[in-house]
Amino acid sequence: MFEDGAGDFGTIRLLHYPGDDFECFTLMHQNAPGLQLMPRQRGGGGHGGWVDAPVRPGEFVVTVGDMLERLTNGVLLATPHRVLPTHHARDSIIRFNAFAPHTLVAPLRPFVTADRPAAYSPVEMREHMETTMRNLEAGLGSWDTERQRSRSASYEYNGGERRVLECEPNTMSQ
Repeated sequence: MFEDGAGDFGTIRLLHYPGDDFECFTLMHQNAPGLQLMPRQRGGGGHGGWVDAPVRPGEFVVTVGDMLERLTNGVLLATPHRVLPTHHARDSIIRFNAFAPHTLVAPLRPFVTADRPAAYSPVEMREHMETTMRNLEAGLGSWDTERQRSRSASYEYNGGERRVLECEPNTMSQ
């Protein structure tokens, strides 16, 4: 009966908090508090602490993911977030927005200048997702709490070799 409709349209997500999303951007709707975001500063440094995401009927919270950080050469930074345990029921709707697996993602020309050279290497979406998943499975989360940066947004891809950049990918002043 289900043979014609059966397929591989399913998703399993491994989540580690705090974290950021490896896609381009994420749309989130929630009906109760619990989601917290961490504002980031360009060039690294501290942050102002965790802030509660607003809960507003009919509105979505939009967070920047790794690929949007890469596309904008660090002008927009991936948003670290976490979900706190609550004593009340909490529902959320989440839409992760990624590129097709074969899409090559690199800083866009308007974001690369002589004063701001490309700080991110090109990568296919599939390779980025696979690398992030392997690291999560190995216990290495996407958010580097010690360095206060997106570990997964700052992967440097070089002909199949992967390494995490040792410096902040973007040192622009605000």
